[in-house]
Amino acid sequence: MAGEHHYIRTTLIGGVLVVLPLFVFANLLLWLGTWIGGKTAPVAEFVSRDFDVPMWVGQSLTIAAILVACFVLGAIVSTRFGNRAFNWLERNTMQRVPGYKPVKEIVSYLGKRDQNPFARPVLVTVGEDLRMTGFLADDGPEGTSVFVPTGPNPTTGLILHVLPSQVQRVSMPGSDVLQTVIACGAGSQRLLRSLVQPGVVLAESVSPISADRR
Repeated sequence: MAGEHHYIRTTLIGGVLVVLPLFVFANLLLWLGTWIGGKTAPVAEFVSRDFDVPMWVGQSLTIAAILVACFVLGAIVSTRFGNRAFNWLERNTMQRVPGYKPVKEIVSYLGKRDQNPFARPVLVTVGEDLRMTGFLADDGPEGTSVFVPTGPNPTTGLILHVLPSQVQRVSMPGSDVLQTVIACGAGSQRLLRSLVQPGVVLAESVSPISADRR
């Protein structure tokens, strides 16, 4: 009887673990689709009425037009003239609007792979025996800054300002290290095995990154 209860419990938990990510992902897509549909509804209604097509066709054409416009704008801004023109226009218009500059800095920061807050995983030593999973935020002559997220929510955590000798680089991808944080430490053995030459400090192992950024 105990074996049957254990089998039922483990099977049920396994099924939940399979279904739950799919359920969350499906709801995320549904929320995103609803949000986009609501924002584009006025234009989609105009297209649907003016071209005498179904509403879903109007929404599809509206979204496609937005994507094409973003592509064309990106192509223009990637040129030297387009970039200078956009910077001049932005500097004399949008940057004067309160709150625009911080929002742009956050979006630009997250959009760059080399500046992604979770791109460079490390282990930071605090005290003599305590090591914490973190991500390199900044480093330079004045010291090293590491973001140490809390599990299971990695968007909150601590910012530690430490010496380069307290930090060791990790060869695992940042996304894999982030999964160990979300899992509250589960899977950390692989992280510990992935230390780049254990005992080698950040100043020696990450200096190429710092050199590239400078």
